[in-house]
Amino acid sequence: MSKLYLATDSSPVDLQTHELCSDMIDVVIDISGIYGRVTDLGGRVGVQAYDAASSSAIKLSNGMVIYLREVSTSLALVCMVREKNFRKRGLIDYNIDTFKQALSEIFDDKKA
Repeated sequence: MSKLYLATDSSPVDLQTHELCSDMIDVVIDISGIYGRVTDLGGRVGVQAYDAASSSAIKLSNGMVIYLREVSTSLALVCMVREKNFRKRGLIDYNIDTFKQALSEIFDDKKA
């Protein structure tokens, strides 16, 4: 499994933030190994860590929320937002869905 740090706002990159986001991915995968759906992955059986409806949120004591959403079967997006901004979760989900659609168009175009 690979983890890639893509972007940040204007604040400096914080290693602890990266580690928290990385740990969240590990937690979701570990819990999915116990409670996840068993799927047939082209002739081999495996546990699917997340699907199109998967999401997870963890509220931190510093007023931030770590939010994980599925982008594809092998890619998840993890973001850290202020709790007051997370109340606009519909807007965050809309932006993630737009990102998912753009990625889908890029990779579907590559297959053609």
